[in-house]
Amino acid sequence: MNANTLERGVAKASKSTQRTIGKVIEVSDKEPLKAAFLTRVIEGLIEIANSSDLADVISADSNYEVLLAALETPEALSLLTKRDPLARAKLRGLKIKQQLIEAEGGCTNSEEIAEILGISRQAVNQRRQRGTLIGLSRGKGKYVYPLWQFTDKGKTLAGLETVLEQLSEADPWTQVTFFLNPNLRLENKTPLEVLRMGEIKPVVMSAAAFANDEPD
Repeated sequence: MNANTLERGVAKASKSTQRTIGKVIEVSDKEPLKAAFLTRVIEGLIEIANSSDLADVISADSNYEVLLAALETPEALSLLTKRDPLARAKLRGLKIKQQLIEAEGGCTNSEEIAEILGISRQAVNQRRQRGTLIGLSRGKGKYVYPLWQFTDKGKTLAGLETVLEQLSEADPWTQVTFFLNPNLRLENKTPLEVLRMGEIKPVVMSAAAFANDEPD
C-alpha cells in the first residue's frame, strides 16, 4: 500500500479508527520497541479478523476482553495451536486470572490500598513482600490488590494474615484461588465467606490441608 492509498483510506475511516491510527503513529515515532510490538500484534489480529466471525467478539465489555474473545475464536485457536500446542491452555489461564482479578469487588492499586488502610504506599508494598497481603503482579513492578482483603472499616479481614501464613509457599494467584473457591472442608463455602462469618480456625485448618495437597 503506497502513501496516497493509505492517506485516502485513513480519511475514509471512522473517527475512532483515525484516533487509534494516530496513537499507533505517535508511539511508533517515539518508541521503536513498542512500534515493533504493535506491528506484530496488529498483523496477527488482521489475520484473525479475516477468518473469524466477530459479532460476539466486539460485544465484550473491555478492550482486553475483546482481545481474549478474539483469541478464543475457533479460527484463532486453529492458527495459534499450529505454532503452540499449549495455546488453548494458556488462554484459559489468562481468562481465569482476569476472573480472579474481577471477583468480589475487583482489585485496586497500592495507592488506594494505602488510603484505605491509612498507611503509606511503601508500607503496603512491605506487607505484600512479607506475605501478609495478596498483591497480584501486572508487570513492570506494578501490583493490584484484591479488595475483598479489607473491611469497610479500613482494616484487613480478620484472620487473613494467619491464613496467608499457612499459604506462604503458594504464589499469589494460588492464594486467591484458595480464598474464592468452594471448599468441602468448609461445607462447600468459600474460605472468604467463612472468614467473613468470623470463623477463622476452620479456614486456617483448610489452608494447612490445601498447602499440604491434602484432598478436601
